[in-house]
Amino acid sequence: MGVALNEEGLALSGSPKPSYMGRILDLLELAVIADDAPLTMTEISERARVPISTTSRLVKNLEEWDFLVQDGHGKYLPGGRVVRMAVVVSAQLHTPQRIEAATTRITEATGESVTGGLIIGDRIVIVARTESEHPLRAVHRVGEQVSPTASALGKAILSRSAEQRKRELATAWERDDNSPRLDELDDELRQAIADGYTKDEETFAPGLRCRAVPIIGQDGTAVGAVSVAGPAARFRPEVADEAAKLLMKEAAALSSLPTDHVTFAREVSHVD
Repeated sequence: MGVALNEEGLALSGSPKPSYMGRILDLLELAVIADDAPLTMTEISERARVPISTTSRLVKNLEEWDFLVQDGHGKYLPGGRVVRMAVVVSAQLHTPQRIEAATTRITEATGESVTGGLIIGDRIVIVARTESEHPLRAVHRVGEQVSPTASALGKAILSRSAEQRKRELATAWERDDNSPRLDELDDELRQAIADGYTKDEETFAPGLRCRAVPIIGQDGTAVGAVSVAGPAARFRPEVADEAAKLLMKEAAALSSLPTDHVTFAREVSHVD
């Protein structure tokens, strides 16, 4: 994840004369989430374009407050207070309430029905659902289980799952004649990694078009997904692909890790 810097090299404040607290928060953000973190004192100073004397004073404060710690090689790692906050925030990211709020926003923007699902045990279960106001729509209910291989939502989860986990999810589902086998999805799941989302073109239900994006957990694999669906006659491919961009934004906010396309490909290639 890159850190957006303004002309003064500050990540957050955007002011040429930032407050003391604004500057110290800028340095904390830079030290914690820089692409090549952990950084040395000198690297933090150079990236933030803050004099080394000022950087040293601010970083010392962050150490005293347990927001940063040295790793023994002159580089700075997140301190205990940052770690504790990260754990709490991570636990809250994937709650049904947050997913439901995301489904509502997507439905308001697209006019179509939106579903949020989480992996519970070896099943994919709908935990949030916002229905379209159009009379013609597919209706699903919270608590229903979702096919991992026939639905866009299920395939989004598979696209970011380890091989063993894929098999567990596919095996737990009572496959019917319309559900593709797991080994039939290899090309589709690879394409999903490249695109950032999965597609369903009337496989899950005749006349229904769907797009879905995975929600990523701390280990870089899927914990769930969000999907948007509508009648194929109204929810045309180009409209659905545009809606997928909104899904990606909402899924990123619900995820514990960055979900850009490069990260997708890099992380999945190391998940076995």
